[in-house]
Amino acid sequence: MRITKKSWFVIALLATLLIILAFILPGGVRAAADNNLWSISFIKGHIAERLTSQQLSASPDTHAHASILQARQAMANGDNQQALRMLENLTSTNDPVFLETYAELLFLVQRYPEALEIWKDLGRYNKIEHAARSLNNNNHVDMEIFAWRKAFDIRPDIYKRILIYAELSKANNLRDSGNFSEALPQYLSLIDEFPYDVEAYSDLSWAYWLQGQSDLAVTTIAKAMEIPSTNIQFYMRAGEIFEQSGQIEKALDAYQNVLRIDPKRESALQAIERLKKPN
Repeated sequence: MRITKKSWFVIALLATLLIILAFILPGGVRAAADNNLWSISFIKGHIAERLTSQQLSASPDTHAHASILQARQAMANGDNQQALRMLENLTSTNDPVFLETYAELLFLVQRYPEALEIWKDLGRYNKIEHAARSLNNNNHVDMEIFAWRKAFDIRPDIYKRILIYAELSKANNLRDSGNFSEALPQYLSLIDEFPYDVEAYSDLSWAYWLQGQSDLAVTTIAKAMEIPSTNIQFYMRAGEIFEQSGQIEKALDAYQNVLRIDPKRESALQAIERLKKPN
């Protein structure tokens, strides 16, 4: 089997780490030396693609990370279930080296919540971000949102906007397919969680408008107008809703806010000119 350069690098790096750890783990120099020799033999066998069945299944009792190397070899061979059996026999569940490998494996076998929870506990928001994007590519919408929420729990400063976008995308898809009964509660829940984010108000008001609930649409968008924002699309939608409901002054105010952000925005200029024309 051909091993990619990336796999090579990961295994070589792990092997180096394990060799260093072997010298500082309890058990004495003899045990450390035995563990080092086993690790070196394993890596050599991996490089030569001549690992024996004993190397793949047996290891020194004192070698805390041997099963991780064996599991990674099984993963490289595409045998994730064998790797899972090896790792689930380990009891050192607080070991970050074990947990990193275990989480990666759990994700590969589609046990997504468990993998994401481990990465969250380890503070690996970059791993969670990569997982979320993979889930997005595979159209796992709910699990993608779950992943972004885990990343948000670690770094809200980075992931707030991405989480809101993912939640709104799901609600908007429901709305645009006519499933208002599911979309509306999601908008309201998002507003409860992020009461100063105007996008959720904007999309909720549009959902009300599409349903013919113009009063609710206007009330919702008017409430959002009280929140300071630099979101041009929000003000354009507000202007449109106010204009279509006959509230010209409020519509003009919304379009003027667009020009405050972008003085050359043609759509806002045209709207203001249209509204100021005498009837």
